[in-house]
Amino acid sequence: MLKVKDLNVYYNKIHALNNVSIQVGKGQIVALIGSNGAGKSTLLNSIAGVKEVKSGDIVYMDQSMLRMDAEARVKKGVILAPEGRQIFPKFTVWENLTMGAFTVKDREIIEQGYERVYKLFPLLKERTKQLAATLSGGEQQMLAIGRALMGNPKLLMLDEPSLGLAPIFVEQIFELLTEIRAQGTTLLLIEQNAMAALEVADRAYVLETGNIVMEGTGQDLLHNDLVIKSYLGG
Repeated sequence: MLKVKDLNVYYNKIHALNNVSIQVGKGQIVALIGSNGAGKSTLLNSIAGVKEVKSGDIVYMDQSMLRMDAEARVKKGVILAPEGRQIFPKFTVWENLTMGAFTVKDREIIEQGYERVYKLFPLLKERTKQLAATLSGGEQQMLAIGRALMGNPKLLMLDEPSLGLAPIFVEQIFELLTEIRAQGTTLLLIEQNAMAALEVADRAYVLETGNIVMEGTGQDLLHNDLVIKSYLGG
């Protein structure tokens, strides 16, 4: 579904991504793990079209996206739920979800989106008219994911979906991610909680200082001594 080929990205003179190549197969959960500043968010932002690429290619469904702007990529089904949730705090839950569907023109698909989100996140249905700012951290993360789902993504990218959440919410979020994949959405996620990410991932990549230094199945990396020592607290 997605092939990132020899991607090079800079912040001024800082070489943020150095010939990075990854693949995401249709129906997979693919995880990117690595320390802060490794380039993980830069990679997702580059795929989403909000960060300029110096060289390389991003091929989605056999078509290069380099000349597509971010909105065109969203319309193609490539959608990013950014780090820090970035919900609209003064909007209601319903208004936030509606904003996620701004590129969807088919009213039936929008209604199906609401139905899907409320089925996945029953708490959001109970709080439809509640201001987003009054939700708990876990509920706000559910809203951020729900808003992204309203765009009818084929490839959903998630930047730190469990960041700052209580353990009970972390477990819920990862259960929901496997359910979203089961519904037919492909997932590419960044996650500081490397163990939780690798447990659900079909494939995973380790990114260090802008370089892919390791790749394999989620289970392979979960039991890799170097990964255990560096990222799993072993």
